[in-house]
Amino acid sequence: MYDIQDLTRVYHMGRVGVRALDGVSFTVGDGDMVAIMGRSGSGKSTLLRQLGLLDKPTSGKIIFDGREVTRLSERERARLRLKYLGYVFQEYALLGELTAHQNVYLPGMMLGQKKVDYRARAKELLEVVGLGARTRHYPRELSGGEQQRVAIARALINNPRVLFADEPCANLDTISSRMVMETLVKLNHEMGLTIVFVSHDPEDKRYARSLVLLSDGTIEKVVMLV
Repeated sequence: MYDIQDLTRVYHMGRVGVRALDGVSFTVGDGDMVAIMGRSGSGKSTLLRQLGLLDKPTSGKIIFDGREVTRLSERERARLRLKYLGYVFQEYALLGELTAHQNVYLPGMMLGQKKVDYRARAKELLEVVGLGARTRHYPRELSGGEQQRVAIARALINNPRVLFADEPCANLDTISSRMVMETLVKLNHEMGLTIVFVSHDPEDKRYARSLVLLSDGTIEKVVMLV
């Protein structure tokens, strides 16, 4: 699905160039569950943003499903994001005045889907993430782990091929973290969804099928875990 070739990302701070990624190359297979790990500042989130088409590399190529996507216009990149990609971040970014159900179906409504379809799809996705009984609850009535699972359901409303999760458990306790990660594993195993997640916790590699370990913007190793 992904072929990443010699990817480099340099950020400029005044006259100083900070090389966040330096010649990164690897592949992601369709249906894989990839953990991107490394110390703070190793380039994990920067790499995820490149794969998720949220940022453009300084050099190198990203080939997605046989198509080179690094030099597409922002409009074309936005179209690909809407059609094929889903995102989950550290902050749940749920709207407090909306119920769990409404938070999940809001993107579908904004994409112009039929009301009957996006409402039914949102309810189905909340069942998938184990929150079928919490559809009418507001974020303030949900635990952190439940809010993150609502965010996961919301990220799936457009039926993406790839789900990106950037430190999805950073703000959660151990039990909630396990439930969130087990939800991602379920989506990968049962729905065949390709998942790429960033984590600072080395223990989280047990949830992955493969591991990309970064160090100072370069790949230290790529390991197939399953």
